[in-house]
Amino acid sequence: MPLWVNQEKVEEQFIKNEMARMRSDFKRMYPDKDKVTREKILFDWALENIAEKILIKQYAEKKNIKITDSRINSEMNRIYRNFENESESSEKAVQQDSGVILIRNEIRVQLMVEIALNEIKRGVKKPTKKDLKKYYYNNRDKYITPASIHVKHIVKQVGSDSFSQNKALKVLREAKKKLESGESFESVGNTYSDCPGKGLDLGYFTRGKMVSDFEEVVFSLDRGEVSNVFRTEFGYHIAKLCDKKPSRDPEFEEIKEQLKKDYTEKAIEQKINNFTDALKKDAEIKYTDIEKVVQSAKIGFTLKKSLNFVLVKPSGPDCNLACQYCFYLEKKNLFGKKKHRMSIRILKEMIRKTVSNNPDDINFGWQGGEPTLLGLDFFRKAVQFQKEYSQPGQNVGNSIQTNGILIDEEWAEFLKKNNFLVGLSLDGPASIHDRYRKTRDKKGTSHRVEQTAKLLLHKQVLVNSLTTVNDYSVRFPEEIYNYLTTLGFKYLQFIPLVETDKDNQGAASFSAKGEQYGEFLCRIFDLWRNSFQQGRPAVSVRFFDAVFHRYIGREARECYLQKECGTYLVVEHNGDVYPCDFFVDPVWKLGNIRETEPLLLLNSDKQKRFAEMKADLPGKCKGCQWLPYCRGGCSKDRLRDPRDKYVNHFCAGYSLFFEYADSFMKQLADNFIRKEHIQNKLEATVEQGTQNIIGKKVGRNDPCPCGSGKKYKKCCGKK
Repeated sequence: MPLWVNQEKVEEQFIKNEMARMRSDFKRMYPDKDKVTREKILFDWALENIAEKILIKQYAEKKNIKITDSRINSEMNRIYRNFENESESSEKAVQQDSGVILIRNEIRVQLMVEIALNEIKRGVKKPTKKDLKKYYYNNRDKYITPASIHVKHIVKQVGSDSFSQNKALKVLREAKKKLESGESFESVGNTYSDCPGKGLDLGYFTRGKMVSDFEEVVFSLDRGEVSNVFRTEFGYHIAKLCDKKPSRDPEFEEIKEQLKKDYTEKAIEQKINNFTDALKKDAEIKYTDIEKVVQSAKIGFTLKKSLNFVLVKPSGPDCNLACQYCFYLEKKNLFGKKKHRMSIRILKEMIRKTVSNNPDDINFGWQGGEPTLLGLDFFRKAVQFQKEYSQPGQNVGNSIQTNGILIDEEWAEFLKKNNFLVGLSLDGPASIHDRYRKTRDKKGTSHRVEQTAKLLLHKQVLVNSLTTVNDYSVRFPEEIYNYLTTLGFKYLQFIPLVETDKDNQGAASFSAKGEQYGEFLCRIFDLWRNSFQQGRPAVSVRFFDAVFHRYIGREARECYLQKECGTYLVVEHNGDVYPCDFFVDPVWKLGNIRETEPLLLLNSDKQKRFAEMKADLPGKCKGCQWLPYCRGGCSKDRLRDPRDKYVNHFCAGYSLFFEYADSFMKQLADNFIRKEHIQNKLEATVEQGTQNIIGKKVGRNDPCPCGSGKKYKKCCGKK
């Protein structure tokens, strides 16, 4: 069974009936979702509804609320009458003994729930005039007739491939030039838009009627103003604001009756929610794993990918620094300008769904913005939920990427105790780090971050340095490497920076140039190679470790060196899910963790399209000798510089590095493969010796099969 509530088993048909009752309305709510996803969301909601009903029913039983057979019979007669116009097969299904018993049970539960909730509703006091006025002033925005605008637009739709995106962008840039030269909006629109004629005019609309990216632009325009080219999930646009109508604020007396109704409904809803939340808090509610749920829902879905890593953005784009090169701060435009924080409810739901419904080991990466803004209690809750929902034998790990500003002794002890892997953002010594990594009042942060580094290393917290390679730091590889290793870091990660400039014409000025990054890697490689002792480096450089995996014929763990990406999920503070933190964009939104199981999102068609995008390489890559090692690099690095036409911004740098490091990497790989072969041979010999021992083919005075040179009775024979 998929559901147990306080040791009470809920029949599967009970849930299916709830799904059937909700399905038609649900389909209207989610017309754009495929059948598999929609059915799974429906299943989740049905489970939630049934769990709440059973809890309220159990509460009613404790209160000795009883439902008479005559009342149930009355409801049954009403159901039979409703079936008079239904098909014969439907009527027979209802009249079967098992069906009748189930329906009677459902009716009993529903009537008990209604009685219990009616008691709660009666406890809600009628609002006074003072209550209504306070409600009016606190909710005034709800009753305002919102401002509306009249907009015309030119649009070029795009697919998921880079060619169509670049082509559409080029077309609209031409259209913009025509408008700037004095041609009318209608004339240019009819020539260049995918929706000419009447499709140019969107008429009047209020906020919330269009996608957020579109509204963000058009509502900021002045009357008669034409926008620059901008992007939404539907493609590229140019918009013109034709007219504005101001909002209207109604007086209290005009809407007094509506206020009374809304106030009462909200008070009842709040009281019921508080009541059910209290019941849930002390309840034991168990669900089966996702694959059984999918099978029981009979929606014919096969899970091809397992979920091993979830990147969580609990503070969204919020940060206590203002690093000039940060790509994520701009996401405030996507989520609005309010404070962004993941609620405990979403945290719990996310962990429950990703841990209890996933038999494999799983790791959570906490990132931002700045995740430590949530405070220690949030992460204590996260660890608590992970322990609560993890299955026997399942390992749940955590890593956190932080700027280090808020880390203190208490944080360090928590991170150590709970085995968090910490990625500390540190670009190098003060002269390099403080170039871009500053506070909002333009002060450097190197001294504070260095203190955090020393604290974490002293407390023996698992910590890596995360170093952004930008247009300035790329000049100082030796200084950065020596600074980090002198501090005591043994694990280094260098992240090359490329972002698109504000005019969408090419890479931003703070981006590292391709060849410069290649030179940087070569110098770091020299330092890394010189650290080798007895065939092993003293320091781990993540990029070199990943490349080495490719040289020994294994898949690199890093997605940017894999043939396809899309192997993990990103969960934003509000539960929205994306395939990658570099592609948190409405175009690539997969769904929401509250509505859909993460395993279904990971295996969705949109995630598949995103993964395949990486393998869509330009001709230059397909004939390159280094393709087996770099795999075209990160998709983000192929899109952030429009001038490169989908060739990786760092292509020249990677080529330079591989040319420089190839012979040493091959030597390392040969040595590793040779040792692995010897080890495998030794293990096979020992295994054969063990088989001989089991078969009693070795005497006690014979040489031991393990190859130690000792007699068997003095070696393995002792064991």
